[in-house]
Amino acid sequence: MTFIGSCKKSEDKTTATSSTGCQAVSACSSTASGTITGLDNASLSGTLNLTTKWTNSLGGVDNSTGCTTNSTLLSSFGSNLPSGTAAFTLQRVITSSSSFAQVTKSYSDTACSSELASLVIGFSDVSLSDNVTGLTASTSNDLGTNATKASFKESCLKGKGTTDAGTTWLTSYTTGSSITWTTGEEQICSSSQAVKYALWHVDNSSKIQNSSGGYDNYTKNVWDEMSSSSSYPTDWNADGSGFSSFFEL
Repeated sequence: MTFIGSCKKSEDKTTATSSTGCQAVSACSSTASGTITGLDNASLSGTLNLTTKWTNSLGGVDNSTGCTTNSTLLSSFGSNLPSGTAAFTLQRVITSSSSFAQVTKSYSDTACSSELASLVIGFSDVSLSDNVTGLTASTSNDLGTNATKASFKESCLKGKGTTDAGTTWLTSYTTGSSITWTTGEEQICSSSQAVKYALWHVDNSSKIQNSSGGYDNYTKNVWDEMSSSSSYPTDWNADGSGFSSFFEL
């Protein structure tokens, strides 16, 4: 989701895909559990939120829930949200020592209580390999020079349109899957099983931009990712569609 300047609206759009129709599976968890270890510098657990990056510079982001109501962020993410969205969350949840979920929820109210739609994309078979150094550092995106190679596959998706607008969004977002979404009905489906290759860096001594153009300390984990569907990236590209940063709540 590429925002202007420090904001990126293409910053992590994962388009869920499946084979024809919904091949039902028993579960696609979005419950926080377990810890991913083996990273060069830290471990991953719990829930991390994308829009926390702009909480000090733009405001309108609840630091405990990730509920995002800022008008600039709503506008920038607008093409990836249902019509009538007044607030949203876009989060990653560690679900086991080898899996995580990306969870998008949209709401018609600013309290994040009246849901329009929800979509969980589950990733499994997380495998961490070599640590890499010599990457290009970036002050504006707080990127360092080291990372760990990670691979994982898109294994499942779980979605529900609570309103017709939410259902229309799900249908558009999962274009190519041939899943038929019905308002009020949750579906849990197998996904594409496509493998992604990434650079991961996790740090609990980071900085986020403030409204004065300076930087404030952020002492919880920040998960930076640069990913590709074909091969391991060789460097960060904070303006690329495969880049994202998620902030621990």
